[in-house]
Amino acid sequence: MVGRGAAARTVIAGLALLLLAAAGTASAGDIIRLYGDDNVGTAGAQFLRIPVGARAVAMGKAYVAAATDASTLFWNPAGVMRTPGRVNYFASHVAYTADISLDYLSVHTRRQNFGFGLSMGVLRSGDILRTDEYHQEGTGQYFNANQFFLAGTLARAMTDRFSIGGNLKYYQENLDEYQIKALLADLGILYLVGWQDLRIGFSVRNFGSDLRPGGTPPALPDGYVGATDFQSFPAPTVGSFGVANTWTLSPNVGLMTSADFNHPSDFKESFRFGSELDLKKMLFLRAGYETSREEGGLAAGFGLQLKRKQFLVRVDYAFSDLGSFGTIHHVSVDLSPLFQRKEPDAWRRREAR
Repeated sequence: MVGRGAAARTVIAGLALLLLAAAGTASAGDIIRLYGDDNVGTAGAQFLRIPVGARAVAMGKAYVAAATDASTLFWNPAGVMRTPGRVNYFASHVAYTADISLDYLSVHTRRQNFGFGLSMGVLRSGDILRTDEYHQEGTGQYFNANQFFLAGTLARAMTDRFSIGGNLKYYQENLDEYQIKALLADLGILYLVGWQDLRIGFSVRNFGSDLRPGGTPPALPDGYVGATDFQSFPAPTVGSFGVANTWTLSPNVGLMTSADFNHPSDFKESFRFGSELDLKKMLFLRAGYETSREEGGLAAGFGLQLKRKQFLVRVDYAFSDLGSFGTIHHVSVDLSPLFQRKEPDAWRRREAR
């Protein structure tokens, strides 16, 4: 067992490594931009920022320390070591604005002090009517703007309270005949303080090289000078720091509260707050809010959890307010086989809490 002082030093060292890793992938100008809100709209691949999982959305996306289901691969890969099952399957669907849909699938397993996972997300634009300067109402032809990513996850329990994790993901955007391809990474830590269920989480998501379409820019009409290459855009890097705790109100009622500080590279910072009321580990009522938004910010939802034979199944629903874009609906399913596997004593004590 590692002492609290050593664990605290490990946390600090982990934070330093995360910051150094993020810094190593960006230029000096990029680092400066991480501390301002004057770069709105400058990052690409915004699809990677669309939240995953109805539970997380309903809690206002205050999830970097609260993630205990398979969607933690998206929010904080270190949380793999805190999920209820040795194996977890997860699927979510979002009916986004403008007939855009987002689907996400993940599976992970943990063996003793290591966790492994795979995940993928797909955004479909639907058919988009092609227009040009002579056919502003449409040419009668259509194209698509689809995006997807594939990610592999590795997590490690450094002690019975402290875990780290990372994702390496391949991102691709298909815009008509043009493509953007990139390798990006996520890093996260999760630390259990040792008082009640209090835990601290930190993650840096979507850092890597700049994004640039391949190929040659299309030719322009006579009289216009065409570009020789496409412009590049930074990756949609975002850092989050959060805390979460579960309060026991009665033997059958619990209340989890969470709060995150969110810092994207191309927008001003925001605070996120979430809560989840647990009724007999069967019904979950949730609500959350995010600050610093021009419109919207409220979210709410519920979840139902059942044990069926050898499986623990949870179905979640959430709606979020996006202001002028309307209400967005999220649905997700979490499935965990309930079988026993021998674990180290430290992990058995952790899961008993």
